Amino acid sequence: MRQAGAADPPWAGAWLPRLTAAARQAIAADQALLTSNADPIHPMRVYGELARVLDDDAVVIGDGGDFVSFAGKYLEPQRPGGWLDPGPYGCLGTGLGYAIGARIARPSSPVVLLLGDGAAGFSLMDVDTLVRHRLPVVMICGNNGIWALEKYPMQALYGYDVAADLQPGCRYDEVARALGGAGETVTRPADIGPALRRAFAAGAPYLVNVITDPAVAYPRSTTGV
Repeated sequence: MRQAGAADPPWAGAWLPRLTAAARQAIAADQALLTSNADPIHPMRVYGELARVLDDDAVVIGDGGDFVSFAGKYLEPQRPGGWLDPGPYGCLGTGLGYAIGARIARPSSPVVLLLGDGAAGFSLMDVDTLVRHRLPVVMICGNNGIWALEKYPMQALYGYDVAADLQPGCRYDEVARALGGAGETVTRPADIGPALRRAFAAGAPYLVNVITDPAVAYPRSTTGV
């Protein structure tokens, strides 16, 4: 820890301002997509809307591939313990379990679970657990109808993809409702914000099923892996 009054390291005067400027430029360059009115919905619009309604003490949980990759870039936790995900060697399907634990550990904090539609297929039945134990969690499903984290790398590496398609427009919100929770499907960008506000106000397990553009993939520069 740096002591009060300690001199800046010799590289700080030149390097830190450049780093700060580069970070600000990157954020500014993404603003158009964070407010995009594209139809189908661009997944970044979801995070632009979520950032506006997310409390500082919220616990955000990522359970997904492509959709949650956007979250890792655009959502900054404001407090320790404000972000949970399976890590680089983790497995899909941990999200509902993490949400249950976070809801119990932080009863006064909003708990938000970000799901890809592939991840939703692993553990969505645990909405029943949330309902039975009266654990309100806001679930946001980025639903593009594909395994995007597999589909696009396969196409880039091999020129084709296999077993990477899911059911387009699947009504995961109806699953949540059938289990005793609540939810809705969103197909228009302007409806994302109001749906999120309803979810946070519901005081119940609430799933916002956002139909996003399957043609949009998280930009990755790593190849040959």
